[in-house]
Parts: sequence; structure tokens; C-alpha cells
Amino acid sequence: QRNAKYFHRIVYASMKFGVVLGFTLLSIISTAQSLSMPKPKNVRIELFFKDEADLRSRIQFLSSKGISAFNIVNKNNRDSLQEWLATIHDENPSSDVCVHYSAKYNKSRKKDGAFELFNTFMKNMDNIEGKHDVLLITGSGAKGKFNSLTGIQRIQSPYKTPIAVAFNPFFPNEEDLEAERKRLKDKLVTKQVKKVYFQFGSDLRRLQDSLDWLATLRSEHQFAICGSIFLPTKRLISQQKFRPWNGVFLNEEFLSSEDGAKSIVLEMMKLYEIYGCEILVEAPGVRNEKDMQMVESLLAERDAVVSPTLPTKRTPKEEPKTNPKKESAKKQNINKKPILPPMVSNGELEKPSVVLFGSHDVRVHDNEAFQHAASHANVIPVFLWSRKLQEKWGITGAAEVVLKDALQNLDKTLQKSGLRLICRSTDCFEDELLQLCESSNVGTVYWNTEFTPEAHAREQRSKAKLLSKGIRVIECQSSLLYDPKKLNLGGGFNGGHWGTLMPFLKGCKKQLGEPRRPIKRSETFALLQRTNGPDEWPVSTPIHNLDLAIIKGEQKWDSPILARFPMSEDEAVKCLESFFRRGFDQYEKNRSRADMDHSTSKLSAHLRIGTLSPNELYYATEDSGLAFEERKTFSRRLFWRDLAYFQLLTFPSMREYSIRTHYDNTEWVTGEEEKRRFEAWKWGKTGYPLVDAGMRELYASGWMTQSVRMVVASFLTEYLRVNWVKGCEWFHYTLVDADSAINAMMWQNAGRSGTDQWNFVVSPVAASQDGSGSYTKKWVPELKKLSKPVLHRPWEAPPEVLKQAGVVLGKTYPRRVIVDLAKERQKTVRSVLKMRHEHQKFNNNRGYDLITLPNKQQTVVFTKKEYRIDETGKVMKGDFGKKADIGNKRKGNTKNTKAGRGRSSRNTGSVPQQSSSAFWQQSLGLKPYS
Repeated sequence: QRNAKYFHRIVYASMKFGVVLGFTLLSIISTAQSLSMPKPKNVRIELFFKDEADLRSRIQFLSSKGISAFNIVNKNNRDSLQEWLATIHDENPSSDVCVHYSAKYNKSRKKDGAFELFNTFMKNMDNIEGKHDVLLITGSGAKGKFNSLTGIQRIQSPYKTPIAVAFNPFFPNEEDLEAERKRLKDKLVTKQVKKVYFQFGSDLRRLQDSLDWLATLRSEHQFAICGSIFLPTKRLISQQKFRPWNGVFLNEEFLSSEDGAKSIVLEMMKLYEIYGCEILVEAPGVRNEKDMQMVESLLAERDAVVSPTLPTKRTPKEEPKTNPKKESAKKQNINKKPILPPMVSNGELEKPSVVLFGSHDVRVHDNEAFQHAASHANVIPVFLWSRKLQEKWGITGAAEVVLKDALQNLDKTLQKSGLRLICRSTDCFEDELLQLCESSNVGTVYWNTEFTPEAHAREQRSKAKLLSKGIRVIECQSSLLYDPKKLNLGGGFNGGHWGTLMPFLKGCKKQLGEPRRPIKRSETFALLQRTNGPDEWPVSTPIHNLDLAIIKGEQKWDSPILARFPMSEDEAVKCLESFFRRGFDQYEKNRSRADMDHSTSKLSAHLRIGTLSPNELYYATEDSGLAFEERKTFSRRLFWRDLAYFQLLTFPSMREYSIRTHYDNTEWVTGEEEKRRFEAWKWGKTGYPLVDAGMRELYASGWMTQSVRMVVASFLTEYLRVNWVKGCEWFHYTLVDADSAINAMMWQNAGRSGTDQWNFVVSPVAASQDGSGSYTKKWVPELKKLSKPVLHRPWEAPPEVLKQAGVVLGKTYPRRVIVDLAKERQKTVRSVLKMRHEHQKFNNNRGYDLITLPNKQQTVVFTKKEYRIDETGKVMKGDFGKKADIGNKRKGNTKNTKAGRGRSSRNTGSVPQQSSSAFWQQSLGLKPYS
């Protein structure tokens, strides 16, 4: 027992010694790490504390970590700011303290009382020993007579205590940002400002722009800059997401995750270091060891890649052959970690690369060609333009206007990072590209494939010429969710007819997986910062000198287009965020409404030109938190885009010839009658107000919403009986989002010759798309005094009503181009049935059309029930052609009987409910993402 007792004591003592030894070793390791960690430089901490004891404790802790610069926040008029200052100097005599003075919390009812309070405060500050300054801020809300600007302007003789002011570079609205800049300039003119504090936000480009702007002012006005950051903690993100602070503008990337927030904060810290700025760690500051470790970790990551050299900025008139910023970066040997794995060997990465931009990918964010090219030691961004090579279905008309604007903004984005867009006009694309590569010793060319027949031919010619000279070509894909060449879609009925949405969507996900996730915008910003241009830039043609969107004559028809669709990556993000904030959750309900501002996203032009990544939009939708049933239609819009390009790849002539080839034999109106009808339709003079509103909006602004596109397309093909190709050509010329694949697919379906002919006819008079009437009144102002019941059918209005509204049919507003809608519709049905009867070899035993795929395999495609005929040419199960009277009924749509896979139409003037097969429920539009 005695031995056991001693044994237990020995074991206990050994365990106790082990624990003490363990803690001692941990303490030694922690101390060693602390000693090895460089002391934070140019870092300030904003202090938050309960009382004086807490303040002293906080200063002792931060001082032990090498922090000696602090900011004291002014939260109310009872704050003992100068006593707190004395306490900090007492704890750390070498401290540098900025005391905030808020005009909002230091008011007075006396005349000039607020300024006198400030004047007294500053004089007292002058009598306090130690290093300190005062940050004069206005505070949120309306500006009073005494604010940061008026207060500084009233100072007659400078105080000994330096004065700092705040500046917010993150206003999303240009007018607000310009007003903020003007206020700051007015403050700097007084010569009283010694430091400028940047407020916190998440737009890195906005931040860099303002740092560049202030760099130009520093030579005239001597001042320092301090930039605010938030520690990217889960608690802070949650707080800003659900109770955001006034004046703090944070994007979805910052608010979505700690990782996204950290990426942005880190890039901000790099920028501030490059521009020689202090950093202020804002609320809730650094409270404990964990917070301090996060600060030290961020500083270590920043210092691992940053070259502390202020970029040399030049005026637009200067055209130096070398890039000072990039030369400096090379000398500092900045770590260039690629976002994507390199596609070529390390030796080839040492040679310059070209990234070739097209009319479909005018952006740097989530652009795989640019990301790969940026792995090289030097990158030359290039855009080659040839009007001749556009031919019939390239960029023309309204699309030229937005493309030119997008290119100019892309060049501005590149120039902010020391790069530039090399532009040239040429009629021989491949020769010009080769000459440029050889003159700059380029080893590899990167581009994103454009999936049109003419682009494919151009790319193949260019590739062959470059390879013949030993120059590598890397083809990427950034304009669609999927590469349509990689999809194998079998014939027949596979959960839907061939070439319709759901079989295509399911095939994509089954064979190719989910679409790839886009990179973070902060990663794109970082990539730009570390990407080097060439030692000597090739010769470039200014964008305004390209033969692109040259507006002749007195009428500046491009102005309304640019006003409505400014084309840049920043504008695309604004448009996306605005729609998700105001309209996305109601899209299922309101998507057909042309009289509501946010019923649709208006992102189609950005997707067409490529200022917005389709992958970014797709995951913004999928990650929105909205239930699937509430987001599914919008989510599938992007798959419509991909489906259009799959169809164009399969049927290269589909922009001019029917996919159902026998439909080219359909009888349309011709000659002078065709011209009369088509001209009235083109210019919005049909006498049908909703149709005219849509066509006038199209010509004036280059756009109309999807549901109205359906109205005007259905009117042209079903009632005016004009060949769908004519409408397709006019849309291609007038639309800012003119996309030859999407346009052709939807016009083919409207003209019944596509793979998914419309199972409905849209009424030109029911006007469910304009429930309030405001849309029609805006674009057809001569009818604005008519009341809603007769607005969309003025021929039914009593003479006295027309007179009172100032409407004279045939004079102030056109008479109807056709009067008997029902009769015209019956002629359409008969011409289709006649054509189908004459081409029985394309008709199967169930009355469905057959088409031939490129592999010579025949497949069945959906055929509207009123067109299904037997071998004798008779309509199966009843003559639906005789029941096609929709024109003179007040509510509009063709009324079909229920038959065949549960398909039926509702007489409402909108898209009918389709079959129980979900894929038919999505056949909703003339243009995805209009």
C-alpha cells in the first residue's frame, strides 16, 4: 500500500510537470512567433471600449503587438474625447491618435454655436501634448449649416492640431461620386486638410480610380491618405448584410462569404500599400488575440505579393512605348500565381501572348482566354475589326453602337492596370493577326470561340496561318454555359421532342455536368494588377477611328441607345444587382409586363456583347435563395441561349432557311402587298397600338421586352403573313442584343419552321403585356388621351371619344394595315396545311413533321395540333384550321380543344399553359434574357 501510495504521487507529479512543461513550450513558441512576426507598419486601429479601464487594457494589448496609431470614434455629444486622448498618451506616450469630431453630434441652438464648439475643441486640442490630429466628419443624414466643409472653410488661422477629412470613393451613382469629389476638392483648396480618410466599400475599381485621382492632386495639395478596412469576419458580414451602415456600399461577393470578403479586403490593402497609404482597421476594431492574428495574417499575405511602388500615371495624350508601372513590377519580381493552370510549357510562358477579344466577350472578368493569357510574362490584348467580314449576320446597326462603347470601356479598364487594347481595322483578319504576333515576338494566341459559321471559318483560317509560323493557338469558351460542340443530342423523343429546351438542358447537365462557377471579381482585379504588358506596345488604331458605329447626318440616333444601354462591365453589374434587388423575386409573375420597369432583367445586350459572364448570371440565380419554382423560368433563360447556338451549329443556314426545309415552300404575301404590310410593321404604323409601341421602341432604343417581341413577331407571321426571314433581318439590324443564333431560333419558331414551333398565337389587341396602358401611351403618344378600354383598339371607340382625345384615324394615327384578323389567320393556317400536304415525306403517321439531322438521321419534331395531317392531307381529329378565329375576339388567343399530351390554350392573350411535360411550359419567348 505504501509503495502504491508513493507510486501515485510520482505519477501525479510527473503529469503536473508535463502539463507545466507543455504550457511553457507553447508560450515559448508563441513568443518566438510573435518576435518573428514583423511589427505592423502604417496600421491604425479604431478603438471601441466600455470605460476608461477597458480603454487602458485595449491600449496595453495593442501596444504589446506593435500598434501605436489609434482612432477614437465620436458617437454622441457626451463623449470625453480629450480625456480619452490623455489616457492613450498616458499608456503609450509615443502613440499617434486621431480624434473624430462629428458635426452631427456636436450641435448648438445658438447662432454660430456649432462652429464655436468646434473652435473651442480645436484650441483645447492645441494645448494637449503628444502626437494627434482631428478627423472632422459631417455624419450621416442631412448636412446642417455646420459640416465638415463649411467648418474648414470658416477657419481663419490654422490650428496647431492637423485636420483630416473623410472621403467616400464607393458611391455607385456617378453623380453622387462626382459631388463627393467636388466636396473634397473644396476642402483641399482651403489648405487646412493634412490627411484624407477613405471610407470602406467593396468596389475595387472605384477605389483605384479615386486613388489615381488623388495622386494627381497630391502635387498641389500636400496630404496623406488612410484607407479603412473591415476585418472579414462572419459576424461583421452578417451585420452588414442585414443591417448595413449608411454610406457603406458592399457588393454580393463581399456579403456572400468570409472568403469573398477576405479576397476584397486583401486587394484593398495591396492597393493602399502600392499608393503609400496608411490602413485603418474599422469597427469593431481589434479586440483580442484572434483579431490581431487576422490583421497580421492579412498583412503577411499582402506583403508577399505587393511591390510598394506608386504607379506612374500618364495623361491620355501620352503614348509611351514602355509601361513604368509594369517595369517596376518586374524589377520587384511580383509572384504571378495563375488563376487557371497554364496551357503551355514554362519556356513558352516567357514569350509574350496575345489575347484576342471579339464582339462576344468584351470583358476581363471570368474571361478564360484572358485568364490563360495572363500566365505569360507579357500580355497584349487585341481587337481586330472588319466591316467586310461582318457580312449579313455579324455586328451591324444598333449592335455596333454598344460594341464600340464596350470596347472603349474595356480599354479604360485595361489602362487602369497599365495595359491597353490594341485595335486595328483590316479586311484580312488572319494576315493582320500574324503580322502583329511576329512584330511582337508572340508565342501563343488565346481567344474565346464564337459559335457562328462565319466566326468558325475565320478562326480556322487564323489558326492554320498561325500554326504554320510556329505560333500556338489556345481556344477557350466564355460566352455560353456550355460548349455546344461537346454535346451529343440523340434523335427522337427523349423527355421532349428533339431540339426543344428540356431534352437539351438535361443532356447538358448529364453529359457535361453543372456549368463552371465564375471566379471572384476580386480575383480578376488581382489578376489585372499583376499582369504585365509588353516592353514595347504594337501600333494601334484609336477606337473612335475604327469604321464602327459611324453616325452620319444630323440625327444622333445612337444617343438614346447609349443612354439606355451604357455598355461596360460595371454597368452590367449595376444592371444585374438592380434587377435582383427589385424584380427577380417577382419575375415569374411579372415577366410578360412591358409596363413595369423591373419585370425583366434587361441584361440581354450585356450577354450578347460579353460585358457580363453567363456563368456569373447563372450562379447569381442559383445562389439567390429563391425557391426553385420561383426562379426556374429565369434560370432556364441561359439554356435557351445555349440551345440556339446548338441549333445554329447543327443547321448553319437556319438564319435564312427553314430548319423544317419543306416550310420554305409556305405561301406568304409577296410583291407590293408584302412591302405595304412590312413597311407598316417596321415603322410602327400598323394601326394596332401595342404592335406599333413595340416597333417604335425597337427603332428608337434598340430594344423591347420579350413578351412584346412575341406580340410583334406573331403579328408579322400569323396575321400579316410576311415571311419570318424579313422580321429576323430587321430585328438583327435594329436590336442592341442582336444575336444571330437566338434571333433566328425564335423567329423560326414564330414562323412555325423551327424545331419548337409556337403552340400559341399572341393577340395584337388583348394587350395583357400592357395592363396599365402606360407602355403604349409612352411610345404611341398620339393615343395617350384614350382610356384603357379602347387604347389598344381605337377603331372601336365612339367618334366623340376619339374627338375628345384628339385622335383622327388615318391622320393623327394610322388606320389598321389589315382589318379582318380572323380571315388573315385562316389564310395562314390553310397555306401551312397546303404546304404540308404537298410534302408528305416529311410527315409521320401521327401527323408530326420530320426533319433530317446532319448525320442523315430523321427525327420527329413538335407540330402544333392544328397542322397535324394524315396521309390524305386531312387534319387529324378535326379541322382546327376552321377554329382559328382569334382576331375579332376581345381576349385574343387561338382557342384549341384539349387534345394530345394534355396541351390546351387559354383565351387570355398571354402564353398558354402547356402540357404536363415541363419542357413545354418554358416555351415563352422570342429572346432569352430580353
